[in-house]
Amino acid sequence: MLTKLQELDVPCVEPAGIVQNRTDDTGNLLGAALLTRHLTFSLPYRALFSTTLRPQVAERFLDALALLLVRLHLSGFLWGDCSLSNTLFRRDAGSFAAYLVDAETGELHEKLTDGQRTHDIENARINIAGELLDLEAGGLLHPSIDPIETANSIINKYQSLWREVTEPVVVTPGERFKLYSRISRLNELGFDVAEMKAESNDGQVYLRPVVLEPNFYAK
Repeated sequence: MLTKLQELDVPCVEPAGIVQNRTDDTGNLLGAALLTRHLTFSLPYRALFSTTLRPQVAERFLDALALLLVRLHLSGFLWGDCSLSNTLFRRDAGSFAAYLVDAETGELHEKLTDGQRTHDIENARINIAGELLDLEAGGLLHPSIDPIETANSIINKYQSLWREVTEPVVVTPGERFKLYSRISRLNELGFDVAEMKAESNDGQVYLRPVVLEPNFYAK
């Protein structure tokens, strides 16, 4: 699955091999294990959401995870187990980028339905809140970070970004600036607009971005 996601230009770790015939300490046979290459300069969430993390920096991590989830859904990938534990973070062009680590529960479709996306983001909300509550219980979370509000914030960011990427722009004569403004915002979010679909109705033109390719190095 990771190989397919790489072909779709989705940020994820690189598979390196599979270990077969694993056994535990008592000799019981275990399932196969996937080996991935080390993602240089990346860190897990436990090393980031610490008591020393500044709230404004935490906001960047939330943006990165929301953006990763949007990219996956645009590619038709249903994660199934979106969580901080299954994500790595590293600096990218002055901000942060999120990378998918575990795709074992994922499914690749031609296009996701609204119901599939809703199921995925609700799972994400529950998982993220639980992970941050665990850090809080261990005294490892910055006191300014509320686990429930943070989980909700990531989902809200996802919803806003999804609308920005997929909803049409309504342009009337003399309002071409709206189109330029939308393209500029998408570029800032890390997307290249490769095509726009236009529909005309009652003198208005509806422009919808239909091909969006991730640009990992956008500032």
